Amino acid sequence: MKPDMKNAFENYFSKLNSLYRSTFGTMPTVPYVETLEKSLLIGDPDEDGEIQWTPKEQTKILDWVNCETQLGFKLCQELKDYYNAFYFLAVSGTFGTCELHFYRIDGSEPVEEVVLRNYNDAQYIFPRSQMFLIGNAIVNDDDGYFIYYDNATGKLFCYESDTNNEVLLSYSIAKTIGSMEASL
Repeated sequence: MKPDMKNAFENYFSKLNSLYRSTFGTMPTVPYVETLEKSLLIGDPDEDGEIQWTPKEQTKILDWVNCETQLGFKLCQELKDYYNAFYFLAVSGTFGTCELHFYRIDGSEPVEEVVLRNYNDAQYIFPRSQMFLIGNAIVNDDDGYFIYYDNATGKLFCYESDTNNEVLLSYSIAKTIGSMEASL
C-alpha cells in the first residue's frame, strides 16, 4: 500500500483524537449498538449510550482478483488503498464547505462485500459506471448529498440526485481525508 492513504488516515485520526481529548477527555465515541465490531471498542457505553473506539490498521493485504472479476473492471490503486488501510467506525469532518461522513469499514464483514455493496449502491444513480458510494454529506445545509468516488477518473465528489448538483471534492481520497478537519 502506498503510504499516502495510511498517512492521510493517521493524520485524520490524530485530529479526531485531539478533538475528543480536548472536548470530552475521551477517545472518539459513537452511539453504542450491539452490531458494532467489538475489536474496535474501548470500555463500556457511557450514561449517554456512547462508547469509545479506536481505529485498527488492516494487516491482511487483500487479493482483489475475485472482487475485480465480479465488478468486471480493475480497481485503481487509491480505491484499493482506501478499503485496505484501516478499520474504523467513523470518519467525519469538514472539507471546504462540505461536511463529510464516510461509511464505516469496520471488519465486521469481508472488505470485498463492502466494496461490492458500495459499487451496487452507486449504480442506482450512475448505472453502467465505475462509481462507488462511500458516504453522505451536507453541503450548504442540504443533507441530501452523497459521496461518490469514480474509479475511472479518480474523482471524489458530493452529488445530490434531486437537483443533479455536483460538488467536486478532489481527485484524491487520501488528500481529502488527510486535509479535512475532524468533527464531533
